[in-house]
Amino acid sequence: MRTAIFFMILFISTLHLTAQSLTQNTSKTKVTFKIKNIGLNVDGTFSNVAISSNFNKDDVSNSFLNATIKVNSLDTGNNTRNKSLSEKDYFDTSNYPDIVLKSTKIKKESVSKYILTAQLTIKNTTKTITIPLQFSENENSITLTSYFTLNRRDYTVGKKSWVMSDTVKINVVYSADK
Repeated sequence: MRTAIFFMILFISTLHLTAQSLTQNTSKTKVTFKIKNIGLNVDGTFSNVAISSNFNKDDVSNSFLNATIKVNSLDTGNNTRNKSLSEKDYFDTSNYPDIVLKSTKIKKESVSKYILTAQLTIKNTTKTITIPLQFSENENSITLTSYFTLNRRDYTVGKKSWVMSDTVKINVVYSADK
């Protein structure tokens, strides 16, 4: 009986060690975007980003990465543009205050490269997307970096436009303490 209890405790301890509970480092986590408007790049950031994760490079089948972005934290450096983007034709923040990402699968490509499959919800539209992740770590933290594009019209953010690109370039840096 003592042997069974010992192995049960050892098994539970092993499960606990493989689960890598992480705490987001908000000062190092960034979500930025770039879109062409009238031929010029418009840069922006979302400052209120909450990411929860249980990322384990050695056990990605039990790992997850979920995020919630407060849309009203958007800043393009232009108050008039920020206000316009929060209105109904774009993000409609009064009805849809959050952008939500829920991971469904993480696949390891190499030691430092992973592919995240997730459900991305913007406004009232949810689509499955794949996001490349670049992984790095040190003794106390991990960093996941990603560059990808989205079509803003897939999520009814704005209408067809001759002056504004449909393609939005996204850059995410997620830093978490172990």
